[in-house]
Parts: sequence; C-alpha cells; structure tokens
Amino acid sequence: MILIFLIILTGISPVELEQAGRLAEAGAAWEAEDDPAGQARIMGRLIEEAIYAGDGRRAVLLSIELQSLCGDGDLYDFWMARIAWISGLSELAITKLMLLAPDDPWLYHRARGLSALFREDGKTAVEELMLSIASASTARKAFWSAIDLCSAYLNLGMYEEALYLSRLIRVHYPGDVLGDVMYGLCLQTSGQFGESSRVLNTVDSSNPAAEHIARRIMEGFEQ
Repeated sequence: MILIFLIILTGISPVELEQAGRLAEAGAAWEAEDDPAGQARIMGRLIEEAIYAGDGRRAVLLSIELQSLCGDGDLYDFWMARIAWISGLSELAITKLMLLAPDDPWLYHRARGLSALFREDGKTAVEELMLSIASASTARKAFWSAIDLCSAYLNLGMYEEALYLSRLIRVHYPGDVLGDVMYGLCLQTSGQFGESSRVLNTVDSSNPAAEHIARRIMEGFEQ
C-alpha cells in the first residue's frame, strides 16, 4: 500500500515504470489502476527472470499466482516444464515441452526450441526459436525468444552470431537488465573479458534475479 501511494505521488505511469525495468513498482502501479493485463505481464516477466536465475521456488509461486489471475494453462505448463529443467529433471522437462500444443505459434515454436536446446540439438533449437521470434505477437514475446536464441547460438559455438543478437536486444530493450546480462555473457564467450566485466558490474541491483545471474557469470569465469 505504501509503494502504491508513493507511485501515485510521483505521477510516474505504469508504462514508464515497466519500460524502465522497475517491475515491482510497475506491478503495484498496474494494481492501483485495476489493470489485470498489466499485472499479468509484469508477473510473466518476473517468472521468466526467476527461471533464468534458477530460482525454482519463486518461479513456482509466481506461476501459481498468475494462473489464478489469468488462467493461461499453456503458459503455466510451459513454465512448469522449464522449472523441472532447472530442478534437475531434464527428461521430464524435455518431454513436457515437446507435448505442449498451444494455439499460439510463438509458444509452440519456443517450447520446441527449448526442448531441442535442452537435449543439445542446437541446430533444431535455432530453427525453432527463429520461427518463434517471427511468430511473436508482441515485442516482449520476441524478447524472450531472442534471449533463448542467444543461448542456442552459444550452445552451437556461434559466438559472433550470439554477440550480434545480444547487441540488438540491448538496443531495442534498453530498460531490460536481462538483456544486459545476456550481452555480458556473450562478450565473455567472445573473449572480451574487460568489457564483459564492465557490463555485468553495472547490472542494476534493484533486480535481484538479474544481479544473481550476472554475479554467477563473473564467478564462473574467475574460476
């Protein structure tokens, strides 16, 4: 309630907060405006970030809450499959993703792309994730598929392609720190360690998930 009150006083719109990556504040602002679609969009971003950060417990809790809010069974099953993956249940994750048959072509191809990525079939992953980007009905959907595609490029050792794509993501989504994290990772794999460290060290601490991933990347390359 205090957060909502402060947002009202500052006069910053929910859209501005969302574009700036201030997700907790944006969620509160959408709630204050009684906009379930805005709330659902913010929760979806928080779930994705929790999964990328390996925080399965938080991802599960948020997924259950979002399911009760909007009832999108396909997205719920998609997230649960990926949570299975970060929990070490690789075969279950791969199978559940392949069994998904959503009407949304973006989700259909993304599920198949990630299933291929998880079974280390990088070529198929790239093909499916490209189709997912092409099928995306919103810029946010295209963003997630592009982040996944960077991972697929890295899996194939296509470091130049991954770095180029991560730069595009950073340009087109300047308020999303997960884009900065992916760019920093691609710089690392391309051997640009100094620039990678600079980018990863500037990840906003107000986003705990992104900061955790950035720190984990830097620690991995220091070992």
